[in-house]
Amino acid sequence: MPTTGIFNGTNLVVLVGSEVVAHSTSCSLSVSVDLPDSTTKNSQGWSDHIGGVKSWSLTTDGLATVDPTGATYIVGDIFTALAARTAVTVKFTTVSTGATVIPGDLVWSGLAFIESLDVTADMESPATYSVSFTGTGALTQATNA
Repeated sequence: MPTTGIFNGTNLVVLVGSEVVAHSTSCSLSVSVDLPDSTTKNSQGWSDHIGGVKSWSLTTDGLATVDPTGATYIVGDIFTALAARTAVTVKFTTVSTGATVIPGDLVWSGLAFIESLDVTADMESPATYSVSFTGTGALTQATNA
């Protein structure tokens, strides 16, 4: 059953392929369009713009794990894709439990490169990570089946 009304952000996640990025504490999707200036003398003192290049990115932060036994996408997997300069299929959608997507909810997906990975280990605190995905090509919007 699709999610209705205002919902808990805990259910919104980033997936690489079909695996949730492990132990995420926050995530965000950013979509933008470049607006080249098209102002002329005929614009009567107002700026004019045209729709230009579209771009998108995903970020997620969380608690780092290097345990390879789980069915989630971990820091080591992120590093491997980044080091190989491999584009990965990413999705931004809602899940009910684990990586089970919620049928009828929106899903944004596309191919992206991992732009950056930061791992932080402060004394007496959980190790954390931050990863940025930059889209290459179109971001599509669909409904989970």
